Amino acid sequence: MMLKTKRLLLRPMRERDAAEVHEYAGDKGITMMLFLPNDTFEETLEFARSAEAEWKKQNPQSLEFVIEFNKKIIGGIGLEFIEDGAVEIGWVVRADFRGRGFATEAALAVKDYAFRELGARKIIAHCDSKNAASFCVMKKIGMSLIDNSGTRTHPKTGAVSGEFTCAVERDDF
Repeated sequence: MMLKTKRLLLRPMRERDAAEVHEYAGDKGITMMLFLPNDTFEETLEFARSAEAEWKKQNPQSLEFVIEFNKKIIGGIGLEFIEDGAVEIGWVVRADFRGRGFATEAALAVKDYAFRELGARKIIAHCDSKNAASFCVMKKIGMSLIDNSGTRTHPKTGAVSGEFTCAVERDDF
């Protein structure tokens, strides 16, 4: 399973990707926004193993893609099956590749895949209210703000911040 865009290749995460995944997942600058297992390489390795195993299941609970640009992993994007016909999407791009439209390009491809291939009826995304870049990606892929009253507590710091929830329905697609 691979998704190709103008500049990117999105493919299932594999165990052997763990070192490159840890390069972005281990970035302490993103820990306020993400809940990736990223404290140690071993945590990232287990995450990659688990992601690879999910792809092999008849009915996976989640699908994790790596985002490749010029044959280098620059981030990840995933879908989690959350309820009847709804999936949650989330992404991360390495700091040195942000601001170039890669997250939007990847999210559009995964959105299309979720609606056309998986039959999703709704896609939901959440972001920290301080994460303007992710909120902007949500809007660019056709999502609308459905709730801005949420809060999140970051497990590593205990910091509490606001949370935005956005969604797009298949009918809007």
